[in-house]
Amino acid sequence: MVMKANELMLQNLLDINPRTGTITLHDERMVLLSVESLGILRSDLINTLGYERAKGFLMRYGWSCGYKEAETLKNEYEWKSLEELLLAGPAMHTLAGVVTVEPDVLEIEEDKLYFSGYWKNSFEADEHISKHGINNEAACWSLLGYASGYLTKIFGQEVVANEKYCRAKGDSACYFVAKTVAHSEKEHLKDLRYYQTESLQSVLEDVYMEMEQLNEDIIESEKVQNELTELFLEDKDINEITEMIGKLLKRSIVINHFSEVYSSYFECDKDKEDYDKWLKSRGVTNVEDYRGFESFSIKSHKIVLGRMIVIGHTKLDKREQLIINRALMVFTIQMYHQRKMTESLWKKREDFFDEIIDNKIVDDFSLKRQAAIFGFKPNERHQIMAIKFLPKEMKEEVLNFLTKRYSNLDLFMKDGYIVMIIAENQEQDIERLSSTILDTIQRNLPDGKIYIGSGRCVETIQMMNKSYMDATRICDFVQLTYPISSRQASFKELEPIMMFLKGSDQKELIKFYSETIGSLVKYDTENQGSLLITLKSYLDNNGNLQQTADELHLSIAGLRYRIERIESLSDIDLKTGSGRFKCQLATRIYFVLKVMNM
Repeated sequence: MVMKANELMLQNLLDINPRTGTITLHDERMVLLSVESLGILRSDLINTLGYERAKGFLMRYGWSCGYKEAETLKNEYEWKSLEELLLAGPAMHTLAGVVTVEPDVLEIEEDKLYFSGYWKNSFEADEHISKHGINNEAACWSLLGYASGYLTKIFGQEVVANEKYCRAKGDSACYFVAKTVAHSEKEHLKDLRYYQTESLQSVLEDVYMEMEQLNEDIIESEKVQNELTELFLEDKDINEITEMIGKLLKRSIVINHFSEVYSSYFECDKDKEDYDKWLKSRGVTNVEDYRGFESFSIKSHKIVLGRMIVIGHTKLDKREQLIINRALMVFTIQMYHQRKMTESLWKKREDFFDEIIDNKIVDDFSLKRQAAIFGFKPNERHQIMAIKFLPKEMKEEVLNFLTKRYSNLDLFMKDGYIVMIIAENQEQDIERLSSTILDTIQRNLPDGKIYIGSGRCVETIQMMNKSYMDATRICDFVQLTYPISSRQASFKELEPIMMFLKGSDQKELIKFYSETIGSLVKYDTENQGSLLITLKSYLDNNGNLQQTADELHLSIAGLRYRIERIESLSDIDLKTGSGRFKCQLATRIYFVLKVMNM
């Protein structure tokens, strides 16, 4: 009888003997097993042998099943065609309840085979999801093996199947593609290694050897941790601990935080050069001349204390990773301890300057005593600079950067500002200093915006509050008037208008700017526009269209349209000197009053 694949019927193939309790299929004894028990076996293999070895074991098992099935079907029946015999394997898989196979494409050439299809109701995918959840790799391993083994035997050439889609990795269905090895993509040929003969005993022996090695590595890493702990308890410098780890691993080690190096050990000058290049590239992991950089966070209670950079020629092995994990624990304790001490000192320092600025220190003896502790000279003239940085989340990084760069100045946080106190004898021209800080921050932290305000120079401690108020108001003023770019301004620049406002009738001033630019303020408020900012920039640049357009990132045509719109709404001719002066005065009054909350 000539057979077709769809003529295979389970009742015709299966023989059940109730007297002996045996089941045979093609004269071979079979047993019924629950899918749950197969799932437990599969899960135990993964947990015992590891993911890769379990995958190889199940693929070899599937390959043997498929190959044996192919031999039996080929010898048992006469087949109408090679195509029908190839389709018989999926039919038998479906009849056995393993998986519902729906062939999609079957192409046969003289030495080339392409066979694809859907696996539905895959018990293997169901059990994998149940025990291990969704991950990023296909899981129908025994089905892959069965397809590869069956097709290899029937077609007479080596065939390898791969699972293009799988429900175990979140796809909507399981879909396989099988090709002759000679016509398969290189990435799929790597699965051939799983079909190499490997006994369970040899697998278990390898696992045992790995466990032995892991045990030795754990003992060594514990010994390293004890030695590091001893160094810490002996109050050894962090550099000594870093050097010990570097020599043990024969790798260069850097401990840093916000690009500030706490300690380092370099095996060679080339490592130091590569680290400097890596740092300039903003810490993007980089491999240069096969030199790898691996970064490990040093954290405590979700607070990032720093990171450990490990530089070497090869990737870290398990032993090295264990040692690094132990070292990270010691670094975390040491750096957390140092952080708490520093925070305590900084808090006392901030409290001291807070009291000075808020005029809360009335006891002269207390003032002199605390000033001596923090190296502050209360009898000198001082100026205050206030700095804002956006985004706000980076202000701590900016503070650390400035503290390191200007270690001779007093810096601290107050009311959301980075505050800098400059003494007259420090020979710092505050306008030049603020310009330098602006340029330096923009160069090193180009993704943010910085606003700087400098207050008046005051004679006494009691007047520090005035300089602080000047600085914060001017800082807010430049942020308000230049929202799209970093800027700085000083008390010298704004003193005339601030003094003018304080000595004038506030109602008259409000009336003046309302009549002059009130229509622009209303338009911007209702339309989220920026006509007022455009007007101020145009006036600040003395009516120079090109400079204004560059500053606002506009085309000349776009700027001309805005100027025409401003003139139309405010009914002022900006081509005349009186018109420009009137608008200049009105915009200054408006922004300063807004900052001063008048």
